Order: sequence, then C-alpha cells, then structure tokens
Amino acid sequence: MPIDTGQQWVLAGREGELGAAGAALRQGVGVLLTGASGAGRTRLLAAVLEEAAAAGRTVVTVGGVGGRRGSGAVRAFGSVAECLRWLRQSGGGQRVVLGCDDAHLLDEADGHRVYRTAAAGQLAVAATVRQDARHPVGVDRLWVEQLVERIEVAPFDRTATAAVLRERLGGRLDTGSLERLWSATRGNALVLRELVEHALDDGSLRRGREVWSWSGLAGDPPRRLADVLLLWLRDLSAQEEELVGMLAVAEPLEADALARRGLASAAEALSRRGVVRVEQTGRRVLLRLALPLAGRTVVSRMSALTARRLRLQAAEAVEDGEYTGPDEVLRTVALRVAAGLVPERRLLLEAARTAVRRQEFARAEQLCRLVTDEERGDPGERGAGRAAEAGSGEVALLLGQVLAGQGRHEEAEEVFASVPGCPGGAAGRAEAVAARVANLAFGLGRVETAAAVLEEERGRLGEADAGALLTARAVLAVLADRLPEAVAAGEAVAGPGGPGPAPAGGEAPAGVSRPGGPRGGAGAAGLLPVVAYARAELGDPGGASALLASWARQAEGWPEEALLDFRSVAAHCALVQGDLRAAGTAVAALVRGASGAGRLGQLRAWVYQARLLRRRGRPEDAAALLWQAGAVRAGYDWLTSPSWVLAQLAGALAEAGRHGEALRTLAEARSAQRAGVRRPVLDDAVGWERAVVLAHAGDRPGAAAQALEVADRAEAGGRLPTAIAALHLAARVTDAAPPAARVQRLALRCRAEEARLQAEQVRALARGDAEALVTVAGRFRSLAALPAAAEAAEQAGRVHRAAGRRRKGRLASAAAQELCARFGGALPPWAAPGERGPEATAALTTREREVAALAAGGLSNREIADRLVVSVRTVENHLHRVYHKLGVVQRADLAGLLVTRPVPEGGGAAAVGAGRAGQARRAARPRAPGGEERGRCAMCAQPLGSVG
Repeated sequence: MPIDTGQQWVLAGREGELGAAGAALRQGVGVLLTGASGAGRTRLLAAVLEEAAAAGRTVVTVGGVGGRRGSGAVRAFGSVAECLRWLRQSGGGQRVVLGCDDAHLLDEADGHRVYRTAAAGQLAVAATVRQDARHPVGVDRLWVEQLVERIEVAPFDRTATAAVLRERLGGRLDTGSLERLWSATRGNALVLRELVEHALDDGSLRRGREVWSWSGLAGDPPRRLADVLLLWLRDLSAQEEELVGMLAVAEPLEADALARRGLASAAEALSRRGVVRVEQTGRRVLLRLALPLAGRTVVSRMSALTARRLRLQAAEAVEDGEYTGPDEVLRTVALRVAAGLVPERRLLLEAARTAVRRQEFARAEQLCRLVTDEERGDPGERGAGRAAEAGSGEVALLLGQVLAGQGRHEEAEEVFASVPGCPGGAAGRAEAVAARVANLAFGLGRVETAAAVLEEERGRLGEADAGALLTARAVLAVLADRLPEAVAAGEAVAGPGGPGPAPAGGEAPAGVSRPGGPRGGAGAAGLLPVVAYARAELGDPGGASALLASWARQAEGWPEEALLDFRSVAAHCALVQGDLRAAGTAVAALVRGASGAGRLGQLRAWVYQARLLRRRGRPEDAAALLWQAGAVRAGYDWLTSPSWVLAQLAGALAEAGRHGEALRTLAEARSAQRAGVRRPVLDDAVGWERAVVLAHAGDRPGAAAQALEVADRAEAGGRLPTAIAALHLAARVTDAAPPAARVQRLALRCRAEEARLQAEQVRALARGDAEALVTVAGRFRSLAALPAAAEAAEQAGRVHRAAGRRRKGRLASAAAQELCARFGGALPPWAAPGERGPEATAALTTREREVAALAAGGLSNREIADRLVVSVRTVENHLHRVYHKLGVVQRADLAGLLVTRPVPEGGGAAAVGAGRAGQARRAARPRAPGGEERGRCAMCAQPLGSVG
C-alpha cells in the first residue's frame, strides 16, 4: 500500500545556488541556470522567480515556468513576442524579471530580441538552458556580455541528497540506503524523485523503528521512471544506440576496444551529451553510462535476440582489450552464460573463483550451480547439501564461500562440514577448514566452536600441513583479543630474530616473539599481515612496518587477497605510528591496488583514506568516503566491521560540526554492533568514536568516561596505542591530571611515536608546562599531523595567558591559527579560543542529553527506547526532567532550543563535493545535511545532544 509521508518535494540542497541567483538579481544582473537534463533547473528557476516576486519585482514568464501566482506580481505569456509587446507598453525597467525555462529552445530571432531588451536595461533575464544543447546566439551573448550570471545546477552530492530526502520523508535514511539511492541516481534530481516515489509506492522504501531504509530496486525500473530515463536517451544515431546497448549489458568497456569496432565517434558524442561517463584507471580508459538505471531500462526494452547479440559482441570486446586477466575471464564467461552459452567447466570454475574473490556472490553461485548441474546431469536439484555430495570438493568449497558471503551461514556450515577431499590434497583441505572456521567465527559468532574445529583439523593434517592453518589461528586470536598469540604464530614463517626491536622497551611481552627476516615461503602470504597488525596494536608499529617492508618485494607476487591484506596492514601500521607522510604513501599504494580486489578492496581503500583524511583535518572529505563504505557488503572481514565503519562516519560528522547527524549515525553504528559478532578490538574502536562524538557534541564528562572505559579494556588486552589515545582524549576534554601518571607508565612500554607524543602532551597539560606543549606541537608538525599540532599550540597559548605571559600566549595562539589555515580546518571546540571549559557543562545529565537530542530529531518515545535499549517509561521520565530543567512544556519546544551556530571560517565544514555551486552552497548554508541545525541550547549555551 502506498505510504503517504505527508511531505512534499520542497526545494532543498540548493540554498547556495538560490542565494547566488537572488544576489545577482538584487544587483541588477540576470541569471542563467545551466545543467544536465533532470538536474532541477526548472524547480530552482521557479524558486528564484518566487523570491523576486516576494521582493516586489514584476515577474513575467515565458515557457510555463512557475512563479508565485496569485500575488499579482507574475504575468505569464505564451510567446516572447507577446511578452516584449507588453513590456514596451508598460515601460519595463530593471524592476521587471523575465523568466524563461529552456531558453535553448528559443529560435534565433526570439533569442536576439531577449538579448537586445536586456542590453537596453528594460529587464533582467532569469532563464534555464541545458548544458549540452546548442543555444541561440542571443542567449550566449547574455552571459558573454555579463548581462547574466551563469550558475551551474549540478547533480546533488551525497550531502545534498540526504537533505532532500530528509525533507521529503520527514526522517533520515540509513547510511547504506542513502548510498544505494545516490549511486542509482548519481544525484539527478528528476530520477531521484521518480525512484523515491516508486519505492514509497511499492513499499521497498519504508520506515523502521529508527530510520528509513531502502532494500533496492527489485526487477526492472517502473514504467514512469523508465520513460524518464529513455527521454534522456532520445535522438540517438544508430551507432550511438549500438554503443548504449553494449554498455547496458556489459559496462564498463574499454574505449580502445570500442574504437576498433568503429564506435569512437559515438562514444565522443555521447560523452559530450553526458550520457557516457569516462573513467581513467592507469592506462585504461573505460566507458560507463552516466546514469546506472538507464542501462537496466535499456536492457528491459531489448528483444531477446538483440540482447544476445550485444552480449556476445561485448564479450568479444572484453577479450580484445589490452587486459586479459581473471576479471576479464569472469566478465566474458558471465556474458556468454547470459547469452545462453555454457563455457567449459575449467572456465566456469575460474570465473566462479574470481567472483568469490570479488564478493560477487550471486554470480558466483550461478556459476557453481552450472558446474554441479553439468556434473550431476540433473539441473532440477538445487540443495546445498546435495551440491556438496554430488559436486567436487572444489565446487562445494566455492559454494560454501558463496553462501557465507550472502549471509546464509547455516547453509554454508552444512556445506563446509561435508566437503569431500579437495584437489590438491592437504592444501585444499586446509583451505576448506579455514573457510569453515571463518564462517563459524565471523558469520555465526561461534568463536569457541571455530577454535575447536581448527585444533581438530590441525591434528588430522599432521605437523607439516597444519602450518597452512596458522593464518586462521592467528585471525581467531585477533578476533578474541589475544594478540600475543597472533604474534607468536609468526615464528613459523619469520623466525624469532629479525628486523625491529621488541614492542616493550627492549623486552617482548609474555608470549610475544620477534618475527624477523624473510623465510617460510608461501605461508607468509596470509599470516604475515595478521602478525604485523597484532604487533602494531601491541605497541610496536615501527617493528611491524619493518617486518612488512622486508617482505615487500615477495608480496608483489602474492595472491590478490593476501596482497590486499599486506597493503591494508601497512597503512594501519603507519597510522598507528603517527607519521602521516608515511601513512599517505601506504594509503596511496592501497588505493592503487584496490580496484583489482573487488568490493573488499574498495571498502578498505575508503576506510583507510578516511582515517588519513580525518587525521589531516578534513572530516567532510572523510565522511564522503565513509558514506560509500557504509553501503558496501563485502562478507566478513577481519580488519573492518559494518559497525566500525558507521562509527567512523559518526566521528567524522561530529568533527565537521554536524552533531545531530553524528548522533543518529552513532546510534545506527551501535545497533549494528549489537547485531554482529563480538570483536573486542573493533568494539573498542567503536567506543573510541563514541567518545569523539560526545566530546564534540558538548558532553565532555560523558566523553571522558567513555574514553576511560576504552582505555581500561585496551590496557587489559595489551593494546597500548589505543589505551594511550583514549587517555589522551579524556585529558584534553576534562582534567589532564588524573590520567597523567597512567599515561606515563603506558608510554614507557609503547614504541609508537604518536602515542609517546600524546603521553608527553598529557603530562605537559597536567603540569601546566607551556614550553613542553610548544615542543609537542613542533613534533606533531614534523609528522605532518597539523590538527594535533594546532591544538597543542593553542593549549600552550592558554597556559601562557593563565600565567600572565600574554605576549607568548598571543604568539602560540597565532601559530595555532596558522596551522589551522594550512590544513583548512579549525580547532576542536574544547580547544577553541574563548572556550569556557568543562565547568560550563549544561545541567542535563548525559542520558537526559541523549533523550533530548533524539526527541528533537523527531523520534517517538518508543523509537528512542529501542535505540537506547531502555523502557518507554524511562524515556518518559527523562523527558519530564528535561522539560523541567529547560523550562519547556512539550516535545515540539525542544527543536526551538537549537539556534544557528556560525561555521568557523575555513573550518572544514564544507559540504561533500566540489565545484563552484558546491562552494556557494557551503558558504550560504548554516544547516547540516538532514535539515538539522548545528546549535546550542538557548537555556544553557551548550551543544545539544549526545547518544549512547
């Protein structure tokens, strides 16, 4: 049944463009709104004309564009000639605004008349043109002679899309749904509107207890949406139709391969029109359709014979390309299968293995089923257990991995448990055991069962072959927060003597060996990254990096999955060490190799890029990447988790000043955490991000308490850098004296450069030592950690001023501001000049602030109770106390307590996305995505909200 949210498609996400247009008209200059089809030019023009009419201007329109009719200030005409005739009779003047939609459709004579009238000062023109269309000469002369200001109406970025959808739905989308909608529409306003309305009608877009979610478009695009997309593809030549058809069935395709088929001119023409998007990866130039849904629409309208022909042609084009690796085999096999041809078994298996590595599980399952059908000769039987019995061990292993990747973990366990002997003997059996152990531990949460299965199989395989299971054993140790066990496993491939000192001041912790130089052969491929990760977490990121560096040459020949782990852990070690220059190099290497590692590679690249960007003071850019990462479902991953990705997004949003969005995202992260498998290392990472969000939202005692909890658990697990970082945060937002001695003790056992600097900063804050803080700032600066350096410099300035050394205080604060200018951000709120400190905390308790923030965000009592895992009665009691303390009498008054807080100049509060229109939007908009204002309580002047 269709859902009526009671909302309309109001103008949102265009505040910058609307403000620029209004400013131009006030200065007596017209505006020319340019953009692609469906970008929302007409709706924006209507809003411009409405504002002009409300300001007392006389608005005349041609072409049916809307205005504020009924105000008496808008007159609509059927033609330019009729409009200009009336203008001559009325006298005209700059108080008249001519609104013209789709001015590129004017004939040359009308275009020239409009230009002459505007040049004579008789009116100001507000018009729209399609950017890929040929314009009349008169319209071009308007902007060439600066009679109009040209404003680009670009597709919505993710931030603007979130704002638009929040206005339409009256609530927020979960992170994955937002990314799916943006990816499907690429921010095209018209396509977004049609898709959302269809999703509301068919129920795929629905509101749960907390947020809206969209399960995706099932089947072909609906008729109305398909018609809109086909309008975008109208007037194609025969060659252009052929190219669009090939891309629809097999994008992306190499430009050179298409050129050899005589389609180069068509590609260039479609690129100019914005139908085709060009991507360059290294030396490869790839073509895609600019709107992903257009391909599905084209395929749905094809005849079966046409689709078959185009798929076979596309398969030949892929084979003719410069690259002929596993990815190309997978694509050609999939295209031929879709065309009704079944390749030989060897190719099917090779393609299925690649699909599993790429996390394309639905496709991998189809290929596995084809193999088992061929072996069994009975395509009607589809049972997972029968597949394991009838098919080969290799096929059953692949099928189990496919089922696990799709979240069908019980079925996967049935398959893994009955896998027959695999080709390759003990090595194949070890691979099957490792896959089963991962499914048990990560998918079903049965960590102890997984460990028991592992030990049992190690006994069966014998000492020589059991080494192949060391990686699985080390990963289980990381999962269970037994990091010394993971490090000890490295002796099998690296030996006890090698590069890098022991983690703890020359003495390795109990159970921790010192893996060394390259020996051990292929076993290192899976195990070495796990060992290095554990060493970094235990406080020796430098030694872990040296260990990885000693294997760098051999690693280039490792399988893609192992190479991805190697590069990911190298980036992790550099970030833990704190040297952002080295981290930048490691992250860049990870990003370059991510394209060949499927969804997991892309997920890791986005996550580590975002971590680096946040450390460099660019949280908005980090949020853009984390939004994408939050939508990726790449099966289980020992280095990341969905809850941690969402928590990082919450932290980035909080650092950007978007506290309301951060609080809601944090609640989403904690919900995902409760639904997943317990993983102490990543659970503490989620806890750390919660402390960051609370600190930025103004609940500093709550942030300190959360940080101390993380520090306690991390210290118990031997994770020294995490423990020190948590104590460092607690000291910065409250009182540095209590944790100072503890930080000093931990720092003596930790070899991470950043952790040692953090400890020195805490000690300097506790002693009130301004000169030590200046030294810390300089050392952070040498590591390219400019935000940390700026905060330490400002703290030094504060200490100097408190001691009466005003000149030194001014110099230190000036140095802090210079550093902020260099990275384009601002100091955190607890370090900003003029900040009153923790004594200004509001009278609300942490839980009361949580409930108040969520209630102000529009959640019901039941939704708040579900999110915070409390009873509805408890929520009601908290709200009653909030009303009493803040002097309000009803829920609706809470939103009124939010007042606009100006964005710090150059403070990194930029909207995600680039371009002139995006910059204008950032400058003019005090609201954060989702419509909430970043504000402070009118009663207590403190930021509202924190969430558990």
